[in-house]
Amino acid sequence: MASTGTPRKPRRLLRWAIALAIAAVLLAAYAVTLDRVATRIGLDAENTLQATPRDRDTHHRSD
Repeated sequence: MASTGTPRKPRRLLRWAIALAIAAVLLAAYAVTLDRVATRIGLDAENTLQATPRDRDTHHRSD
């Protein structure tokens, strides 16, 4: 008996293409989120650093 249905290969290829596109979008969103979190942590760390005056390094305490 001959099969008269539509070929399944193009449909399967379409599903894989859609799945890969969704995976690429999710990976890009993850990368953007990770970059924003890392930037925020870096800025918070920079803001907590104390700026020390250079006078403390050059003058003795008894002066």
